[in-house]
Amino acid sequence: MASIDADGRQEASDFNLEPDPRVLPMLGEINIDQWRCVAELVDNAVDGFLKESRAGSSIAGAKVDVHLPQADAPAATLRIIDNGPGMTPDMLERAVRAGWSGNNPIDSLGLFGMGFNIATARLGSVTEVWTTRKGEREWHGLQIDFDKLRQQRHFKTPRLSRAKADPDQHGTEITIKQLKPEQRKWLAKNANQTAMRKRLAQAYSSMLRPNGVPISFELYVNHKRVEARRHCLWNEDRVVPGPGGTTIPAVIRINHALADRLYCINCMSWLVEAEVGGSCPHCETVNSVVKRERKVTGWLGIQRYLDQSEFGIDFIRNGRKIEIANKDLFSWNDGESEEREYPIDDQRNRGRIVGEIHIDHCRVSYAKDRFDRADPTWDEMHRVIRGEGPLRPEKAKDLGYGPNESPLFQLFKAFRRTSPQSKTAGAYGRILIVKDNARAVEMVSAFHDGNPDYQDDSKWWELVEAADRELLYGTSGGGASGNEPSSGGGGGLPPGLLGGEPSGGTAPEPAPVTPTAPAKPAPPPRREAPLLSRRYHHGGTGIKWNVVAYEVEAKDPGLPADAPWTMVLGDVPTKTYHYLFNPGHSTFESITMTPQDALLAQLAYMTVDQTRNSSQEPNFARIFADFRSAYGEETALDLKALPNSAATVLTDVARCLVSACPEAERAALFNDLGVQEQTAVMRALAAKKIKPSEATVNGSFLVAGPFEIIRMVVEKRPDLCFDGKIWDAAYADLDYGDPQITAEARASVLARYTALIDDTIWLSKQDSGDLSSSTRSEIIRAVMSLELLKPDVEASA
Repeated sequence: MASIDADGRQEASDFNLEPDPRVLPMLGEINIDQWRCVAELVDNAVDGFLKESRAGSSIAGAKVDVHLPQADAPAATLRIIDNGPGMTPDMLERAVRAGWSGNNPIDSLGLFGMGFNIATARLGSVTEVWTTRKGEREWHGLQIDFDKLRQQRHFKTPRLSRAKADPDQHGTEITIKQLKPEQRKWLAKNANQTAMRKRLAQAYSSMLRPNGVPISFELYVNHKRVEARRHCLWNEDRVVPGPGGTTIPAVIRINHALADRLYCINCMSWLVEAEVGGSCPHCETVNSVVKRERKVTGWLGIQRYLDQSEFGIDFIRNGRKIEIANKDLFSWNDGESEEREYPIDDQRNRGRIVGEIHIDHCRVSYAKDRFDRADPTWDEMHRVIRGEGPLRPEKAKDLGYGPNESPLFQLFKAFRRTSPQSKTAGAYGRILIVKDNARAVEMVSAFHDGNPDYQDDSKWWELVEAADRELLYGTSGGGASGNEPSSGGGGGLPPGLLGGEPSGGTAPEPAPVTPTAPAKPAPPPRREAPLLSRRYHHGGTGIKWNVVAYEVEAKDPGLPADAPWTMVLGDVPTKTYHYLFNPGHSTFESITMTPQDALLAQLAYMTVDQTRNSSQEPNFARIFADFRSAYGEETALDLKALPNSAATVLTDVARCLVSACPEAERAALFNDLGVQEQTAVMRALAAKKIKPSEATVNGSFLVAGPFEIIRMVVEKRPDLCFDGKIWDAAYADLDYGDPQITAEARASVLARYTALIDDTIWLSKQDSGDLSSSTRSEIIRAVMSLELLKPDVEASA
């Protein structure tokens, strides 16, 4: 019955807002990646598993099969099959209705309705769904033909059924037919299928593990099991020194409970308890308000390698990764501008902080590719993970923020650096960094391939220890050969295999003594050089060389007389070569020839020899250059990175100066400067928005001010610099019994280090264009000064 409104207009009793059939095909125009379309359908299967698990009747062997088209053919289809609980006919009818979802928005991944229609319409024009529950005698099905629906102008589609052989069978099958030509072409490509497996392996990694969270299930793509894409982390028992004698672990577990809040499961809104009566104040739905548990769980950790993009935090909702390798929490936002805080200490912008954070209570976008930043629960998680204020302690302190105990800050403080701050032994171990990052990345492939030798971090730790031995002894192998037991011989063989008493039983009668030749003396011990041991691959020819490197003594029988190195086939079955080198040979007493250079030259020679019969005459110079380009990163002169490296070292020296100076004397460091220098400092502080009232009193102006100020302070206060305070060089300890001789000796030490500072300041002010026009000798001098200037102690933050 119609009614009349206040303006005299006739009102109908209700509106029919059923969408036109043309709406459904339009959903396919929403731009969603193909893997996300497949994931949307997998989500609906996983929701069935989750529902059963929460009801206490978990499905044994939960499994989802994805069948991608094998060829770009008109008859190609895409199928998703699961062994979930299945649906009744009524449930199925509601499930595929656009805009409807029967899933609980709190505990579910999918909104089986709109998400289903978007995904299927994006891929093809005809979708069939078959489903059955345990105990039912038939399968129930329906077909959604978008073209037919548009022509008939209504949503009605026949109910289908088919016989079921086993009444205990249960699950759902979704088949997308008449794939769009561009989608069919994309899906049939092997490279795209590989990429999809990787994305699915990442998205569902927390549930594809044996002890998955919140459940475990198996996922197959074209009959090949998708393995969880795990992070290559340092072991949880690895720790590094923290402030005040504490330790920071390489992996920090997070389990933070938030206060429960009221939530409307109809309009999906968080509510204020005081506003709630008998219904939701937003949508006015009765009995839709529940008290919802909220918590932030997961972990943050340190990767075993550095990468420009493969780092960041994965954010997860109900087991599905919504955002992968997100880097939002690595930036400081003051409400007006955003400033990246990590990584800022690596010249190549590489990072290694990773994590998996479960925030089931946070809202996500309809495409499930991003959490809603406007949701206040996102800000709560933000504070739990990274705390209040900037991560950089100096910036946080200047803005008035208190101590930060958040998990991200702890890792940032301990592992923000990607190269050692000092030259002291153990510097690589203190930040868990592999010197040769390219080698670390290579080993990651073995980790993801499931190689058991590379699952824990022992192989990476060997490289860290080798780099620290190199700092201690100054050799590629990590020390004077012969100081440790040989890595060859029978050290790894089972007891008794090399002779001796049997493990049990009666001792046998002694055999008759037969004269034997005098035993040959044991060869001198060799020390493996892990930094040089690896598989070397020449891309141009495809030839690969397996090499194990050993430091040896000059008298080693495997090394030809007076030769600095040699290469021998050490293990025939595996075609592994042994590179033997004598680090004490005069050839290596050079800044232009290292054991690594010798190894790469040897490999270039061997590669040339292997390819002499090829159609194209091999060129030694080109092949050697290829090896240097691939494996000489650590010794290459990176003209773009050098200025930043110089600035980092000078900043480290400034921090060490402040640490070495007693607090009561730090204000004098600024007050003793001339007017011109104080003005330059003030300009620098103003440019960085740092309060001068604190920086000039606590000495931190040295870190923010012009680098020339550091040189002046070093000249005025050498007592803060030497004898183990910044550098180990003796200064105050020098005493030759004659005041003049002692003063001259101290002046010489000071002059050497101020010269190093001058070279480093010069390098910090160059750009790659300036350096490219400089002579090689100038650049090498500056680089050597950079290395010598590095502090011999660790500066406190």
